[in-house]
Amino acid sequence: MYFSFFLIFIQVFCFGQISFQLLKKDLEHKIVYSDFKSALDIINKNREHYDDLKKNDLDVIKTKILTEFGLYDEAFKLSQNLIDNPGITEEQKLKIHVERALIYEINDVDKSCFSELKKAEAILLKHPEFKIKNYTNFLIRKSSYYRVNGFSKKAYELALQAKKYAESVNDKVNMPVVELILGLGNRKTNSEAELRHYNRALYLYKQLNHYEAVISMYSNLSCFYLSGREYKMANTYIDSAIAISSKSSVLNYKADVFQTKSNILEKQNRADSALYYYKIASELYRQYNGEQRDLKVRELEIEYNFDKEKSEKQLLKKDIKTTRILNVTLFILVLILAFFAWQITKNKRKIEIQKQKIAENNITLKTNVEEKQFLVQELNHRVKNNLAVILSLIDFQKDQAKNENYKSIFDDLHQRIKTITIAHEFYSYSVNYNDNDLIEASNYINKIIESHQNSTLRTFRYINDIEPVYFNVDKILSLGLLINELVTNSIKHAQPEDEQLVILLELRKINNEVELNYSDNGTVFNFENNNNSLGLLIIEGMVKQLKGSYTREKANYKIIFPNVRK
Repeated sequence: MYFSFFLIFIQVFCFGQISFQLLKKDLEHKIVYSDFKSALDIINKNREHYDDLKKNDLDVIKTKILTEFGLYDEAFKLSQNLIDNPGITEEQKLKIHVERALIYEINDVDKSCFSELKKAEAILLKHPEFKIKNYTNFLIRKSSYYRVNGFSKKAYELALQAKKYAESVNDKVNMPVVELILGLGNRKTNSEAELRHYNRALYLYKQLNHYEAVISMYSNLSCFYLSGREYKMANTYIDSAIAISSKSSVLNYKADVFQTKSNILEKQNRADSALYYYKIASELYRQYNGEQRDLKVRELEIEYNFDKEKSEKQLLKKDIKTTRILNVTLFILVLILAFFAWQITKNKRKIEIQKQKIAENNITLKTNVEEKQFLVQELNHRVKNNLAVILSLIDFQKDQAKNENYKSIFDDLHQRIKTITIAHEFYSYSVNYNDNDLIEASNYINKIIESHQNSTLRTFRYINDIEPVYFNVDKILSLGLLINELVTNSIKHAQPEDEQLVILLELRKINNEVELNYSDNGTVFNFENNNNSLGLLIIEGMVKQLKGSYTREKANYKIIFPNVRK
């Protein structure tokens, strides 16, 4: 009978080991073939079924997946938990240091990236048995670090070393990556060698049936020919990528392909076709961003549930200990005075239950507030970042334009969006959002004028008389766009008798109204003759938005609107 129990135990133990190894192998296969989403789902569903050592293995894999998804904050936090975990093995630590080096490299933290590579290298020197599975990837990461930081020769030497080692251990997974890095190492120096390595990487990825990587390599080769203005070859490769893009589930890879196709068509002056592919790429990018957002929320939810479960276990242990003490105390008290002991115990238990409920409610409320605050701050941060990206895109498009009229239009658009950006800089959203949160007008207006002074080639003097007036974000934004158009019109069209342009601005409160007086020292104002100009339409639109009225005599404006905070 004992022998039978022993055999059953051995079978269960061995089956558990084999089961985990199969799961780990499946996850590594999915990562190699860029099936990150299903790999993440498998880890989240199965992690709690294993012991701490196996959980660490899964967390190491999860760190890589989060990095591939672009969730760098979550990946770094998970890697930090692993580094601080005393139960982590040396091989797990090696993989985490290499992954952290990638996170630091992506975020341009060069010193920390190099530090992580040094730590990984120290582990490899101490444990040479880890090299077979990890050394090629380490050399790739190290080569990438030197290439990004401008040490092209050193990076190329490391890439060659990685290729030699990968061939020696028959590392088929990392070999195409090495060929890709060697191609990048020849960029702008040896186009023939660059193309040869790209084609070699494509061939190796095809042998692995790695559709996502094949798509990416087709796109790289298309960009290579596009940079040399060989549009026919560029179209051939990008059409090949589009043909197999349906086999890929990685949205950003697919979006890059259609974006590249749009760029090629734009270079060929085929605007309609370029726009068609650009829309497809934009939609895929939008879906990818939504997928990232959903994953981020899901990771926050998993982290919250984990912390909640941990807290509940701690409370349970504490309750068990407290209950044991109370039982002993109750037993003694029952022997002395049963009735009074029962009453005291009953009251104590009620108090403990109430305290526990209050504590749990406080924890839940605090966690909810923190989560909402984080999401609101993230939203505000994204709004500011997106506005900055829009400004950069406008500047880029302006540089591409050859027509001076178009450049002027882009300058105007840049200044209007800059006005919106300045408003967001003065206003911060929070969980305790209140429609009556106000912005002081003078600081905002002066910032707009300063922006014009910094961006325009025409110098001007600014004189103001602005009373302290506060507006909510919607009203201050309308006022800012109005003043921006007035200043833009003065800079463009005012022709003063003196050499220097002078702009005068007054803002004051009169009872329940605000009066804005704007003028310049121009004697000729050609803008007067074009009542259908966009600038004038914006001015009239913003006055309506403020629910006010205006009078104008040449470039002199008097605008009155109600001073209500709605």
